[in-house]
Amino acid sequence: MNPRAGSVGTAIAVLVLVGIGGSVVPTSAVAQDDTSFVWAQPSPRAANEGEGPFNRLIITGARIINGTGTPPSRPTTIVIERNRIVRLGGRVDAPGPNDKIIDVRGGYVIPGMIDTHVRILSPAQGVFPTDYPLKLLLAHGITTVASMQDYGPQTDWALELQKRSAANAVVAPRLQVWAGLGMVTTPEEARQRVRAAYALGVRGSGESALRGSVEAIEAGLQEMRKLGMRSNWHMSQPFAVRFNALDAARVGLDGLTHWYALIEALLDEQSLQRYPDDYDWGDVRSRFRQSGRFWKQAAKPGSPHWNKVLDEFRALDFTFEPTFSVYEANRDVVGVSRAEWHDEYLHPALRDTYVPNTSGLFSHFYDWTSTDEAEWRTNFQLWMAFVNAYKNRGGRVVAGTDAGYMWTVPGFSYIRNLEMLEEAGFSTLEVLSSATLKGAEHLQLADQLGTVEVGKLADLVVLERNPLDNLKEFYGTGYISLRPDSTIGRIGGVRYTIKDGIVYDAKALLADVRKIVTNAKNARRR
Repeated sequence: MNPRAGSVGTAIAVLVLVGIGGSVVPTSAVAQDDTSFVWAQPSPRAANEGEGPFNRLIITGARIINGTGTPPSRPTTIVIERNRIVRLGGRVDAPGPNDKIIDVRGGYVIPGMIDTHVRILSPAQGVFPTDYPLKLLLAHGITTVASMQDYGPQTDWALELQKRSAANAVVAPRLQVWAGLGMVTTPEEARQRVRAAYALGVRGSGESALRGSVEAIEAGLQEMRKLGMRSNWHMSQPFAVRFNALDAARVGLDGLTHWYALIEALLDEQSLQRYPDDYDWGDVRSRFRQSGRFWKQAAKPGSPHWNKVLDEFRALDFTFEPTFSVYEANRDVVGVSRAEWHDEYLHPALRDTYVPNTSGLFSHFYDWTSTDEAEWRTNFQLWMAFVNAYKNRGGRVVAGTDAGYMWTVPGFSYIRNLEMLEEAGFSTLEVLSSATLKGAEHLQLADQLGTVEVGKLADLVVLERNPLDNLKEFYGTGYISLRPDSTIGRIGGVRYTIKDGIVYDAKALLADVRKIVTNAKNARRR
């Protein structure tokens, strides 16, 4: 295990936020590649950023979509004391001096949504104020995130952000820090690294997970289970021939992000994936071009082997986190790269990492052919069929995004991911359950979050219209609609995001983000 300087003795990779402003972590916490970055906390929450918490926050006239899959309620009253829901329905006494009433007659309230796969964001994704992604997430109704990062030196920094968010000292979703624990050589080293991460306050192992021998990985997973840590891995595709997603699930892996190493479990007419002779996993364009042809090699939907694999994952209470939206540019690069929110909400530093080039991490869209896109559309159809069938068996599917790659923008990418779950076959009630209750279950937070129930934390989203009619209601840019006066205009967007009993004006958060983006663009012109 690599030693590191500073107050924490072992380097456990977690959340990375990069920016300017706020307090900077010690110089000991620099990126392992020695690239020079300023690691900063977001700006302190200003007096005009969010109202509350209140002695009582009373939301009247709300139709509740509670996250369990139950249809909306009749208009009712939600009573919150400080940061807890204490009553649903009934008469309410006259408001006191530190009470607040929000009348949402005709509107809807859902639980705060959960993005189970966030990078907020790494140096490879651009350098910008940390307020930028955090405010985008809150503005889209995302009140909790699981933050992923590869093995590295930012643990102190990430846990400090988690603490500040919990204290509402910054404008940010609540965080649960997850760690990609890096390379290990022996089972004992794996167990030690897991224990070290847990002792620091890390509660999940995510993204690149443990690397090493099968025996070491199994030991690490078993240690996580023993400690009550969760695991949700982006598995190694080159390693999948020896250890696929089902192998990992059998020895303790809780969930899979993306789908690498899943195809190997689904092969029934061959023992290995077929690759072209010139395939190069290390070349991003080669990797993604071939990835768009993987699902056609898996067992056919509805076949005996396909059903057998689905049933075993379900019996193991496994979680799938498909992150559809981060891959969408592969099937429609022109459409995705020109999304309407890019003009005002795509930070130029992030855009720089998306422009096609041969040295970028995921900027492979040069000589990207119509055939590549057609193959990826087929890939999506088969992938979506698997995910939908798993949901239909009662399996857990969550709404994680991994935004920050391939023309995605935090917040907006999450809503697009919800739309793609609907495309996969989920009803909109099922989509919202994935975004709320299922995500809370996956993070082991369902006793506190994920539904609108008495006793739970007051993390809520207030909307003016029914999101079950149109998931575009969540987009910060809204959508085009015919108004009652027969004029055409733009409507939609979250009205309020309530986190821990504090009421944030989502439109004001979006205005702050637009200002950040405009200032960054202007600075480049000077």
